[in-house]
Amino acid sequence: MMRNKLLFTILAVGSISLCSCGVGNHHDTSEYFTKDIAWKEGFKILQLGDIHLGAKDDLEKHFAFMDLTIKEANADLIIVCGDLFTFAEVRTMESFFQFLDSYKTPWTVTFGNHDEQCNFSLVAMTSYLNNFNSYCYFKDIQDDDVYGNANFAINLKDGSNVKYQVYLFDSNRYNYGKGFGYDNIHQDQVDWYRRMVEYSYDTYGSAIPSVNFFHIPCQEYQTAYDIWKANGEQDTDEVKYYSGECRESVSCSKISDDLFETMIALKNENKGNSVGIFTNHDHVNDLDIKYKGIRLVYGIHSTDRIYHDDDLLGGLLITLRSTPDAKGDLFTTQAILHSYGKIK
Repeated sequence: MMRNKLLFTILAVGSISLCSCGVGNHHDTSEYFTKDIAWKEGFKILQLGDIHLGAKDDLEKHFAFMDLTIKEANADLIIVCGDLFTFAEVRTMESFFQFLDSYKTPWTVTFGNHDEQCNFSLVAMTSYLNNFNSYCYFKDIQDDDVYGNANFAINLKDGSNVKYQVYLFDSNRYNYGKGFGYDNIHQDQVDWYRRMVEYSYDTYGSAIPSVNFFHIPCQEYQTAYDIWKANGEQDTDEVKYYSGECRESVSCSKISDDLFETMIALKNENKGNSVGIFTNHDHVNDLDIKYKGIRLVYGIHSTDRIYHDDDLLGGLLITLRSTPDAKGDLFTTQAILHSYGKIK
């Protein structure tokens, strides 16, 4: 995410690529699952985001900085949660993905609002990732009826049992019509999510705990934070504060969507058990707050590209468990923070 003054400049000059959207082909829900990853108690996910690598950047410097975070996290899965690139060339893209793969740890990405503003299209990047293999767990069906370029899921399996699911969404780029500004999760993506959860429930016979990753935060981040602030920074029946702040306004879409309420509905139907949403986009926000039983969590800005807080750079480590802790949570979070001064 960039500050508003910069945003409209980017909109004016950035290239626009087409999304794989509603062409009427309905795929078997099972096809949207990428390769399974073996579950273990205390499974660790490292969330990186807002990397914004460009053609003129010193890639080795930024790789060395991210290396500090990746090595400290020692995660079981790495997720880059959008805005990987801004004004990048193909060599920039290839170098970054080869860098991620060098750790021999499962990794994947979802896209942000700036990832189309490069000297290659999102379709080209999607195709590159779909065929990367090795430790890459990205998957996109390009001729489906689901809007966007990165809607898929990963099963964390213990033998034949699925202990956890990781959902990745494309929160898309910009809305140029009514409610001009950032885009959101479209209704066909929400419908896709419901099908995925119901398929998993029907297949495995229970509501499977899940975490969800996309770049642009949903409106509920602002709603929950406003409720907490209005209540004198005290918890309410609906809102429970964990940590962090909104140092800038939540830069969500002006258009509401039904994803969060669909997650709540599926929990009430005992078909789904979404426990957390993880986003990036706002570089100096690190809020972690629970709203209606689902934690809304910001990741950590992972380079010093664009704008940043020197004391808030690195990544977010998410540790999953199969049974709730004393707070009733199935995961904990830890900010891994570093300074560029460590690599100079």
